[in-house]
Amino acid sequence: MGETNKTNSYTEFFYHTFRNILLISIPLVIISAIILSSLHSSATDSGSSTDQIQFSLSTSCTVSSVVDEAHTKVISNGTYHSNVGKTTITTLCNDGNGYSIYANGFSNNEEGNNKLINAEHPEFSIDTGLNTSGSTSAWAMKLNNIPDDPSPTPPTIETLYNDTYGLVPSYWTKVASKASGTTDMDEGSSFTTTYAIYTTSNQHSGTYNGQVKYVLTHPSYQPYVYYMQEVDQWKNAIATGESVQAVDLRDGKQYWVTKLNDGNIWMTSNLDLDIGGTGVAALTSENTDISTIASGSGIYVDGYTESNGVWTWTPVSTAITSNYHISNNTVSPTWPTDSHTIPYSAEGGDTYYYYTSNSTSNDTRYNSLKACKDAGHTEAECERYFIGDYYNWSAAIASNNSADISTDNDRATNSICPKGWRLPNASSTDNEYNEFGRMLYGAGITAALSNGNDSVGYKDGGFNKIRSNPYYLVRSGGIYGSPLYDTGLSGVFQSSTVNSSTKAYDLSFLSTGIYPASNGGRYVGRSVRCLAR
Repeated sequence: MGETNKTNSYTEFFYHTFRNILLISIPLVIISAIILSSLHSSATDSGSSTDQIQFSLSTSCTVSSVVDEAHTKVISNGTYHSNVGKTTITTLCNDGNGYSIYANGFSNNEEGNNKLINAEHPEFSIDTGLNTSGSTSAWAMKLNNIPDDPSPTPPTIETLYNDTYGLVPSYWTKVASKASGTTDMDEGSSFTTTYAIYTTSNQHSGTYNGQVKYVLTHPSYQPYVYYMQEVDQWKNAIATGESVQAVDLRDGKQYWVTKLNDGNIWMTSNLDLDIGGTGVAALTSENTDISTIASGSGIYVDGYTESNGVWTWTPVSTAITSNYHISNNTVSPTWPTDSHTIPYSAEGGDTYYYYTSNSTSNDTRYNSLKACKDAGHTEAECERYFIGDYYNWSAAIASNNSADISTDNDRATNSICPKGWRLPNASSTDNEYNEFGRMLYGAGITAALSNGNDSVGYKDGGFNKIRSNPYYLVRSGGIYGSPLYDTGLSGVFQSSTVNSSTKAYDLSFLSTGIYPASNGGRYVGRSVRCLAR
């Protein structure tokens, strides 16, 4: 067989600047003052003139790379190799606002493709992984700060890649950052990238190619990719009525978000975070809306830990969504109706409810994005109507014990929303605090809005309007007991606000009306949409 038992491993570094920016050199500006004087008298204030000059220099950032050692290596089957090649990435911004570097697999010029692909036989590939032996081939990446980096403050490498091998991302993932208040002037900031590869004894021979794409995001730029957790960096760039897609860094899922007429930026697709599920990062104050701890009340104490100023919420075992996968309109095991204080959630699966022309009929259900598109709907419409997950109120407010918050119109301070986002507030008595009501008002749905418990705007077309662009509220039903109820017929969305010791307020829209301050038992599984803080 000759050389057929050998595998060539080849990874190509690929970088992509966030924006093409020209650094403009500013010539020396000479300010000349012309002094006029009389032959017979000295200069006075009225006999002088100052020529004023003003210029502004825009923020500019660059990212560049130098391949110090090519990411090319000839290897044998069944072997592991680390530190394959080295590339130095240098970033420079001419201000002190800080920035972030993100990476993503980019094989075959496809964002999110994190495979090494056989050039001669594309059907053979190597997935990313951390294997050094075993029955599966794998490749991984790591980053290193440069020991003699001349910059005053080197970039901070994320723990996952800091001098240790991590998975090549399949979605945009922060790998390094420069904190606000530090500058790059002169030499800039640099770090290096390198890779590791393991191949099994039966991996098909050939040349394997892969790419990793790097981008720089900066607060003053419209980002190349939006991240939910960085909403403060881009929210001011969103115009009223404009919709963009943003990635949740906790699990890489993407959501539509829109600046609505009430002035808030809302998620306009349902939250789909699988609490406790695989592939979900730990829920911390760095990625989740749990920055405020209600110490002493008992509501957030259970399951919360702190380390170096970072809080982590660990849900109790009953919150693990894999135990509550929904199939054929049932939940197994039975959804708990005997407890309203413990978090429960259910993973809804890839199900979509596209609205019909008749507002009193059930919305059409599609079991996949492809099925929804095949029915003639656009992908953007189908993505908005994704049902997401169902959360009881304790899960929605990221609490292992919500018993101690029980006074009507009290509001929970934490939630499972991404960092920078929160649950909407609701109220049955004061529209100033009923953000569901203000959202409806901005949509022109105003009938009987003065009383939050009343149906609003239904006869004026509000029911169809709230399901259409740009709101796209989904009739995903809920979980009450063991079966799903009202799927395709009604939509119920959690708020941050308490109704009583056993109930919480919500937005409900049924075939009979829209209720911006409805309420129900805390154990009921409802949908979640967050709005930016």
